[in-house]
Amino acid sequence: MAHVGPTWKGLSGNGRDFFTKDKKKGHALADAAYLREAILDPSAKIVTGYERGEYAMPSYAGALNASQVESLILFIQALK
Repeated sequence: MAHVGPTWKGLSGNGRDFFTKDKKKGHALADAAYLREAILDPSAKIVTGYERGEYAMPSYAGALNASQVESLILFIQALK
Protein backbone atom coordinates (compact mmCIF):
# COMPACT_ATOMS: atom_id res chain seq x y z
CA MET A 1 0.00 0.00 0.00
CA ALA A 2 1.37 3.42 -0.96
CA HIS A 3 1.67 6.05 1.73
CA VAL A 4 0.97 9.62 0.70
CA GLY A 5 0.62 12.99 2.29
CA PRO A 6 -2.17 15.51 1.83
CA THR A 7 -3.15 16.33 -1.73
CA TRP A 8 -1.84 19.36 -3.56
CA LYS A 9 -5.02 19.53 -5.65
CA GLY A 10 -6.94 22.66 -4.67
CA LEU A 11 -4.40 23.49 -1.97
CA SER A 12 -3.31 26.93 -3.15
CA GLY A 13 -5.35 29.75 -1.64
CA ASN A 14 -7.12 27.53 0.89
CA GLY A 15 -6.60 27.24 4.62
CA ARG A 16 -4.54 24.52 6.27
CA ASP A 17 -4.68 23.37 9.89
CA PHE A 18 -1.31 22.21 11.13
CA PHE A 19 0.97 21.48 14.06
CA THR A 20 4.30 23.27 14.45
CA LYS A 21 7.59 21.58 15.38
CA ASP A 22 6.85 22.33 19.04
CA LYS A 23 3.38 20.71 18.75
CA LYS A 24 1.38 23.96 18.73
CA LYS A 25 -1.77 24.08 16.61
CA GLY A 26 -2.01 26.66 13.86
CA HIS A 27 -3.86 27.66 10.72
CA ALA A 28 -2.49 29.33 7.60
CA LEU A 29 -3.49 30.24 4.10
CA ALA A 30 -1.66 28.11 1.53
CA ASP A 31 -0.14 31.05 -0.32
CA ALA A 32 3.23 31.20 -2.08
CA ALA A 33 5.10 31.78 1.21
CA TYR A 34 3.42 28.76 2.84
CA LEU A 35 4.22 26.58 -0.19
CA ARG A 36 7.86 27.76 -0.26
CA GLU A 37 8.25 26.91 3.43
CA ALA A 38 6.61 23.50 2.89
CA ILE A 39 9.08 22.73 0.10
CA LEU A 40 12.19 23.96 1.91
CA ASP A 41 11.28 23.09 5.53
CA PRO A 42 8.41 20.57 5.40
CA SER A 43 8.57 19.77 9.10
CA ALA A 44 7.88 23.43 10.09
CA LYS A 45 4.11 22.98 9.71
CA ILE A 46 2.73 19.43 9.63
CA VAL A 47 -0.83 19.21 8.27
CA THR A 48 -3.31 17.92 10.82
CA GLY A 49 -3.72 14.18 10.40
CA TYR A 50 -0.13 13.69 9.21
CA GLU A 51 1.72 14.61 12.40
CA ARG A 52 2.94 11.07 13.12
CA GLY A 53 5.64 11.70 10.52
CA GLU A 54 6.53 8.14 9.55
CA TYR A 55 6.27 9.12 5.88
CA ALA A 56 7.40 12.73 6.11
CA MET A 57 8.29 14.76 3.03
CA PRO A 58 12.02 15.44 2.70
CA SER A 59 13.37 18.96 2.53
CA TYR A 60 14.29 20.20 -0.93
CA ALA A 61 16.56 22.94 0.45
CA GLY A 62 19.83 22.65 -1.45
CA ALA A 63 18.34 20.12 -3.89
CA LEU A 64 16.35 22.70 -5.85
CA ASN A 65 17.52 26.14 -6.87
CA ALA A 66 15.31 29.24 -6.43
CA SER A 67 13.96 29.03 -9.97
CA GLN A 68 12.99 25.38 -9.52
CA VAL A 69 11.23 26.16 -6.23
CA GLU A 70 9.28 28.95 -7.94
CA SER A 71 8.32 26.59 -10.77
CA LEU A 72 7.08 24.00 -8.29
CA ILE A 73 5.04 26.68 -6.49
CA LEU A 74 3.46 27.74 -9.80
CA PHE A 75 2.66 24.10 -10.59
CA ILE A 76 0.96 23.57 -7.20
CA GLN A 77 -0.97 26.83 -7.62
CA ALA A 78 -2.27 25.59 -11.00
CA LEU A 79 -3.75 22.39 -9.54
CA LYS A 80 -7.48 22.99 -9.14
